[in-house]
Formats: sequence, C-alpha cells, structure tokens
Amino acid sequence: MFSRLRLAAALCLVSALGACSSHEPDTAPSALSIVGNWTQGANLRDTANAQTHIHTGYFSFAQQGGGFNGTGQQTGLCHSASGDYEGPLATGGLFHITNGEQHGNEVSFNSDLCTYTGAMSADGSRIEGKASCAYTDGGVDFIWTGDWLADRQP
Repeated sequence: MFSRLRLAAALCLVSALGACSSHEPDTAPSALSIVGNWTQGANLRDTANAQTHIHTGYFSFAQQGGGFNGTGQQTGLCHSASGDYEGPLATGGLFHITNGEQHGNEVSFNSDLCTYTGAMSADGSRIEGKASCAYTDGGVDFIWTGDWLADRQP
C-alpha cells in the first residue's frame, strides 16, 4: 500500500510541476520551402573568353514528388571586348527548371543551360548561391560561372 501511495504522490508531483513550469517557445526553424515565385539575377563570368554576363528575371518553383521543378525567364547583356550583346542566357524566353532538390536550406536545380546551387536564408525569403552555365555558339565554347540570388515574391 505504501508503494502505491508513493507512486501516486510522485505522479501528482510530476503533473503539478509540469502544470506550473514555464513553457519555452519552440525555437526550431520552420520548414523551408522553395515553392513559389522569386525574382532573380546573376553576375557570371567566362574567363576563357574574357566576358561578363549580368541578367535579371524570375523563377517559379512547384513541388514535384520529393523535389521541385518550374520555369524561369531572364533578360540581360553579355559584355566582350567587341561590345555588348544578347546571348542565349538572357533572351527573355521561357526556360524549364528540372532536377530540383532541397535538403533543409540547401537547394540545387538545372535550367536548359545552367546548374544552380544555393542556400536559403533562415526566414526563407532569399536564396544566394553559385551558377555554372555552358553552351557552344559559332564553334566557341562558353562556360559561365558566378553568383546568383533570388528574392521570394509575396
């Protein structure tokens, strides 16, 4: 009988302490999701051909199974020793986003000509990362690398 009373008293004490203790707010980060619309831009360089490329545009990401896909569009200019020109990275045409993967705040995906990797900010409002793009035009291989960023749109 004594052990039952002791057990009952211990359970009451634990319950009472739990009811009186302060509840700490959950500080774990909320789940980040890349799904949505983003404005984006990049500053890329082709060191072999001594050229630069800057573009702006958008990405629209949608959930696809365990990953994501979507579309994008961008305009901008490339700059070479002979002047500015519009290359295939900034035609203004719609392109597809494929092979999207997200692991926590790390993201990676491909467009028709580029591979993107990046990290999403803690609040999920910005992605910053590296891009690598490649194509051949007129028998010349262009390999662009550099920084890109995207800001979530409301």
